[in-house]
Amino acid sequence: MSIIGIESIAYGVEDVATSARFFEDFGLPLARRDDKGADFHLAEGSSVRIRTMDDPTLPAPFARGPGLRELVWGVDTEQALDGIATELGRDRALRRDNDGTIHTNDDAGIAVGFRLYPRKTPQDAPQSENGLATMKRWNQLRKWYHVARPQVLHHAVFFVPDVDKGVSFYTKRLNFRVTDMIRHAGVFMRCDGRPDHHNLFFIRAKEPRFNHVAFGVENIDEMMTGLNIMQRNGWTSREGLGRHRATSIIFCYMDCPAGGTCEYMCDSDYLTDAWQPNLWEPGFANYHWLADWDAKMPAPEWKVKPLPTPVPSFSEACALPE
Repeated sequence: MSIIGIESIAYGVEDVATSARFFEDFGLPLARRDDKGADFHLAEGSSVRIRTMDDPTLPAPFARGPGLRELVWGVDTEQALDGIATELGRDRALRRDNDGTIHTNDDAGIAVGFRLYPRKTPQDAPQSENGLATMKRWNQLRKWYHVARPQVLHHAVFFVPDVDKGVSFYTKRLNFRVTDMIRHAGVFMRCDGRPDHHNLFFIRAKEPRFNHVAFGVENIDEMMTGLNIMQRNGWTSREGLGRHRATSIIFCYMDCPAGGTCEYMCDSDYLTDAWQPNLWEPGFANYHWLADWDAKMPAPEWKVKPLPTPVPSFSEACALPE
């Protein structure tokens, strides 16, 4: 089987109009909208659906309040889709739509689906960053962005009580790869058909909760254009612009009325199966820099090291010596 990324997400929301306005301001192209919901389509072919929380077409909520109600993974072939149905049908109830989409729940309790996904390769503007000695841009201005227009539904993040149980489902049943771990925090995974650093991140918590979904833009200029538009329209970000050390992603998380946050992201690490997963200490992993740095936050020490082979469970990794 080959899962090639997130094909779509569905939210259950309290206020359709406010949630739709957020995603329009965020830069997602609106496909349809009425009093009961709205649909947005990204250039790669992925989509975002928002519906009222009591919409009967939505699965039961994973956690209290508004938020992500179903995450549908895209699959590259009919054969792979049938293989997933056979594998997961061994121990859980499945529902299959007329178009072949499979609906079920993972071992963390999240409603998930699987659908044939004719994904389109995203298109970038030529990258023309000038260094001090390497000049790529001569006698021309760099590209200017009037709006941010995310092209990729990159990853989703959830708080779960049992990280190992959730990770085991995706790695053993769906062929996901563990890419990195953060001690006492969680586990990054990528699906087998994508080179992203991660498409799914489980964070340890006492109660299940949706955290965020990330949308890929071309570069920091497009991100800042989107952030400026969001700020002008009254939307907020608790941390503002920053870069993670683990993943290398430049990020900005916007508080989202549909639930959790929505992340603008760019400049992620990309991986092959030759990648050596690491164990990161939380402070060092989370921030390389923040535009709005908290002076009370101590400077993190260099704390990252390769995980043993074979990759241990999250619980075992947390017990490894620092």
